Amino acid sequence: MSWTAASLLQRFAVYGRFYRASFGPRTFELRSHLEIFAAGATLPNVANTDADLVVVMMNPGASRPTEPPDSNGWAPAIPDRTQYQIMKLASHAQSRGIPIRHVRVLNLSDLRTPRSAELFAIMATLRDDTHSLFSAQRRTELLRALGSPSVPVLRAWGLAAQMKALAGTCVALTSSRKVLGLTDNGLQYRHPLPQRADLQKVWLEQLCTQVEQWT
Repeated sequence: MSWTAASLLQRFAVYGRFYRASFGPRTFELRSHLEIFAAGATLPNVANTDADLVVVMMNPGASRPTEPPDSNGWAPAIPDRTQYQIMKLASHAQSRGIPIRHVRVLNLSDLRTPRSAELFAIMATLRDDTHSLFSAQRRTELLRALGSPSVPVLRAWGLAAQMKALAGTCVALTSSRKVLGLTDNGLQYRHPLPQRADLQKVWLEQLCTQVEQWT
């Protein structure tokens, strides 16, 4: 599993759906979807079909478009190191004959901020949870994004206690699906990119093993 960023970007394209929304007096930058798919596929076909794997993480972090989004909010996105981990997982699966060519990344919160403390502070001031795809008001959108009940879900939103409520909702709504992820309590799932390099390697190795055990 010695893929470089350059080699991964030759294998995969990365597009996000970006938007702005106001909550009270403030307007925020958000991202509802990230599509990671085999280079050569087209975004319209990918965005409107089920993914091979859905990954749920905490929030989009510093994700940003590389060019102005189209009328539906879609634009090429700059991948971060976490997304490279997901690409490595998909590449490993492909090398074992497991067709993970399209990964859809969703988040417990759509709010784009790279600092967790800032995310938690913003969430604490909001009167509703519609910044989350897992809010009751966005259930139709969520079900469309998750796709067929046969699409597996990788839970990878980290261990932050501040996300427990949304994590619990996600767990309940995906409980009937095939689930991947590393957890000690069934609620908090280890993030693909912990700070320590050795733990990053452990996460990837253990998830590769889980993927190999699908069938």
